Amino acid sequence: MVRALVGLLMAVAVAIAGARVAFNASSETGAEPINAPYAQDRMEYVTWNGTRWTAWVRGDGFELDPLDDGRWHRHANQSIAFIDWDGEEWQARLEGDEFLLAHRGDWSAHAESATAIRYRDWMGRNQLRTVAQLRR
Repeated sequence: MVRALVGLLMAVAVAIAGARVAFNASSETGAEPINAPYAQDRMEYVTWNGTRWTAWVRGDGFELDPLDDGRWHRHANQSIAFIDWDGEEWQARLEGDEFLLAHRGDWSAHAESATAIRYRDWMGRNQLRTVAQLRR
């Protein structure tokens, strides 16, 4: 009985470790950490003008909270402007469980649908978030 219980616990531990390795391998960006579990319900990003904001999804829009609350204030908005992994300026809107992205905020040009935002955080690290991760 004890051997069976130990074997079962070992099998569960191996399955959990294998799932973690598979998840991390499938989300490798070359600049860690993109999967900081403590921060997946929000994104701390840099805007086009270099200001630092925190965003999360509430309803059909974004809730935005500035790091510099002396100059800016917390508010809701339908879009966010962020810097991507290549240093390019993008604007994102919600479209169901995905993002609609416009390069440099030009919505009259081609807009892309994406399952995740690839952005730079406050420290300049590459980060990745989905709508499901940001939804509160």
